[in-house]
Amino acid sequence: YTIELSLNVLVSPHLERETLSRLEDKMKQSDFIFLVLRFWDYVPPYIIEKYAVSAFLNEDFLRAIRLKIRELRPPGRREPHSCALKEHSDTSFTRKEVLPPPERLSNPVAMDHWVLYEPKVQHFPLVDGFFFVDSNPMTLVGLRMATAGEHRTTTSTVRQFTECLAAYFNGWGELSRDMSWEIIYVQHAGSTPINEQQRCDVVNSDNVSRAENREIAAFWEEEVRQYIAAVSSGGFMMGEAL
Repeated sequence: YTIELSLNVLVSPHLERETLSRLEDKMKQSDFIFLVLRFWDYVPPYIIEKYAVSAFLNEDFLRAIRLKIRELRPPGRREPHSCALKEHSDTSFTRKEVLPPPERLSNPVAMDHWVLYEPKVQHFPLVDGFFFVDSNPMTLVGLRMATAGEHRTTTSTVRQFTECLAAYFNGWGELSRDMSWEIIYVQHAGSTPINEQQRCDVVNSDNVSRAENREIAAFWEEEVRQYIAAVSSGGFMMGEAL
């Protein structure tokens, strides 16, 4: 079947949501993601947050992201650092793997480089998706869809994230030793921009000791590289569907 859409803004949020819901139900996911990319500037944030991780499988979108990435570097600190996604501009993702809630995973799996991992977990901590780059040292790159002008996190959230990774992947303790961390915040070009490194606040928790809180906060401040990529549909030309 063929579905034709114009670039006209829908007359009401209710009609917009209903129309997109029907399209989402009737179209193959790959076709719907292609549609999201084609009308990226006009798609509401909840759709972007739901499908933007999968959009990284599209070569045009990935190319646009790489062109728009800039580092969120604290003034006066650290030398500039090129994002792993940009450094390896000749490499694409091999596939996407959907991860269930950790408690539903019978056994940890082997970690692969350049696989787009997307946890299908409500309120998954810290990121919406992630992948690993076979650099030296190995790099973990988190993807966070950001519609607001800031996305602070907490030490307990970072701890929860590492616990999930330990549950997902074989030998995580050894794999993660000396691993570099990067986070890319992906935004609409028209969103309130993120212009500075996002904080990791210390929040008292029964699950995290004071010493570990300080250690996580210091790691975030000193070791986690943060980047922003704000793209518009004009920044990439759509070719074939995913």
